[in-house]
Order: sequence, then structure tokens, then C-alpha cells
Amino acid sequence: EATTTTIVLCGGAGTRLWPVSKSDLPKQFCDLLGGPSLFERTIARNAALGGRFVVVTNRAHREAARGQFGRSAPAGSRVEYLLEPAGRNTAPAIALACLGLPPEETVLVVPSDHLVADEAAYLEAAGKALEAADDGLLATFGIAPEYPETGFGYIEAGERPAGKPYLKVAAFREKPDRATAEAYLASGRHFWNSGMFAFRAGAFLEELGRLAPAILEASRTARAKAILESGDGGRESTLRVAEADMLAIPADSIDYAVMEKSRLAATVPAAFGWSDLGSFDALYAARAKDGDGNALSEGVVSVGSKGCLALANGGTVVRAGVEDLVVA
Repeated sequence: EATTTTIVLCGGAGTRLWPVSKSDLPKQFCDLLGGPSLFERTIARNAALGGRFVVVTNRAHREAARGQFGRSAPAGSRVEYLLEPAGRNTAPAIALACLGLPPEETVLVVPSDHLVADEAAYLEAAGKALEAADDGLLATFGIAPEYPETGFGYIEAGERPAGKPYLKVAAFREKPDRATAEAYLASGRHFWNSGMFAFRAGAFLEELGRLAPAILEASRTARAKAILESGDGGRESTLRVAEADMLAIPADSIDYAVMEKSRLAATVPAAFGWSDLGSFDALYAARAKDGDGNALSEGVVSVGSKGCLALANGGTVVRAGVEDLVVA
């Protein structure tokens, strides 16, 4: 019987949030918002869609992922840690995960370092995306744009199939200049590309084989030669891919390798308080503020300051009489 598996991508280094996010503990595992990490929030949010996970992460981060998964996943959840010795972008990561699943398995692919503020709206959108997956399509989550962002790619939506909760994709658009982004915002047909997807494992692998066969073949070889260890009574497994086999896979994103060329692309327009938290500005916007517009972590003393973001990270930070400052 087909179930849903959530593939959680956590290979990113979060370099734009340095020095809070560092290579030994990147942003998905950090306490950025006060409380659970973005990774923990991702696990808890998607557990409602089925208790099966594949966590694709750098082999150096296995213990961080394992500890946080244990804190955030409901009892009885099943997880495979797919350890990458080197990053080859999202298409190989997703291919390696899907090759370990039955072809009919519906798969939700989610980044581990994004913020979703409205979980009920997220789960509703996920249900629509999984319906598109059941129809044999490769679904994306298109975020209704709130302003003319030039740092994201866009999805241009086409027509809605009769009686369906999703739209066909007319085109994927590269990161635009300001004037183009304003035109996209005004059109009502362009959505931010969130990097979240839903499809059947077999449908994705079939399209990958058609559009980027070298990635599929090298991923298949790497998966077949990888070492699989199981533990926790069969509820947990770890797949260790050899470095030479990983480096033999051509590096490419799922967008370039598959989505932009596929005729099976669909999109679910959604608004669930999404942010990629890709900058200190985005982090400031997401955090709670005091009466002076300061977003402060624990351990920060603020005197006569306003409009600041300060993250003490276990130490103590004192700010006196400063404005519009980021202290990290």
C-alpha cells in the first residue's frame, strides 16, 4: 500500500547567515527564532502527513540531525539518514532518496531550513500537491509573492485542469530584475519557487532518466554500492554513500535537471507565511520585536536602542544607544 515519505533536504551550509550559521552547525540546526530549530519544525510539521522520513544530510551532520529528529518526531516514526560525503545539489540528493522507495510511493520534498508560519495552510497545500502527485504529475509549491523579490526564481502558472486543486506550469522564470519582478507581482500568475515538491518516486525517476540520464545512472550506481546500516528495531537506517561514487554524479538542481524541461510540472499556489530565512533582514522580519522594534535573543541587554537584531548565541550582548544594527 502506497504511503507518503517526506524527503528532508539538509545539505545547505547557510553561508549568508554566517557567523550564526557555520559549516559545523548550519542554519537548519541552529536556534534562530528562539525554541525549536528550523529542522525540528520541519520534522514536526510534516509528521502529520505520515511518519516516514528520508533525511539527506552531510555526513558530518548526522549526529545533529539524529538528536534533533529524536526530539521532534512522534514516537514510531521511521527515518533513513542518507549521508552525503560531498554535495551534488538537489537532483542527485532526491534521486538517491527515491531509489530506496517503491515507485508508487508519494514523496514530499522539503528544505529543512525554511520557515512556515501557518501550519494549517501548509498542510492544506500539501494535500493538494499530493493529489497532483497521485495524478502522475511533478508538483511544486508556488508561494503567492508579497513584494517584487529579485532573489527568487518564479513559476508562471498556466491553466487549471477541470476539477483539480492545482495549475499546470506554463514556465519557470529565472531570478528577475526589479521591473520584471514588479510585472510578475502585478500579473497574479507568477509565484515564488519555494523549492518544495510532491510526486511519486517512480514518476520523478522516470523524468530524471528521460531528461538527465547521466544523473540517474550515476545515482543508481552510488546507491547500489552504498553501505546500509539499520538500528532502533528497524525504525532507523543510515545509508553511507562512498565519496568517489558521489563525486561521479553530475551536480545539478532539480529545477534545471527536471522541472524546467518537464511537461508534467504542476503548481499549487499557496500562502502559509513562508520565508527561506536567507538573510539577516529575513530573520529580523520573522522574529518577535519589543516596543522599540528590536528582535533580541536571550542574553541580550538593550538600553536606548531601536530597530536592531541581536543574537547572543549563549553569551551576553549589551547594546546602548544604537539603531538599525545587526549583532551576530
